[in-house]
Amino acid sequence: MNKYNFQDWLTRKVSDEPEVILAGKLEYLRLYLTDAMRELRTKAGLTQAQLAEKLGVQQPAVSKLESALKDRELESVLEYLHTLGADLLMAVKQGEELYQVSDNDGMVLVDVPAEVIGLASAQGMSLREYVQAAIGHFSQKAVSVMESVSAFLQSDDLVAVQVRERLGGRSIDEIAAELERCLSFPDEDDRLFAVKNVLAGSVTGGGSTRDASDNNDDEIELLDLAESLLEKLAEI
Repeated sequence: MNKYNFQDWLTRKVSDEPEVILAGKLEYLRLYLTDAMRELRTKAGLTQAQLAEKLGVQQPAVSKLESALKDRELESVLEYLHTLGADLLMAVKQGEELYQVSDNDGMVLVDVPAEVIGLASAQGMSLREYVQAAIGHFSQKAVSVMESVSAFLQSDDLVAVQVRERLGGRSIDEIAAELERCLSFPDEDDRLFAVKNVLAGSVTGGGSTRDASDNNDDEIELLDLAESLLEKLAEI
């Protein structure tokens, strides 16, 4: 969707007064929302009068909805968008926290660092195109890691054989998925203890759990195997 570059002049500091800042934010929202609404209607091949008929209102009501100079109820905007098969995605940001308040779980809003705009521009891409390309690259890389780990676990390598013997009741894909999550932990010790827990039959969650084994010998054996497995995974 094409957008006018309202951002430049709206982000310029013109006042320290809260009322002026709030007015600028409201104007920014109105400009972008009405611009998007008009473009959606145009792409649908509808005139204001035709859309008004679908909404069960008069043409001036649609004109008012599409005007950045007019106030409108959120319910009216949602009905307008719903008629065109569109959703309104919203989020509330406070500090580093971002709260999505829209009801479309299929589209997640994220807070992209400002420097990413420069990276996208350097590639001649819009911010959305750049983020989508990055997600695609990450997804392909994740699949590649999973495939490599699965292939190793099915090999005749002594470490792979020991892992299969310990986790014989679980599928290779399941074990590979757990190990792939372990590798995502930034801290080396967390990775080690997470792998140890997988070998002990535990399932990794958002972080590692350093459970103490009832058998000290088995604990040492698990840690040794976990270290060897991490070394092998680092190689592949």
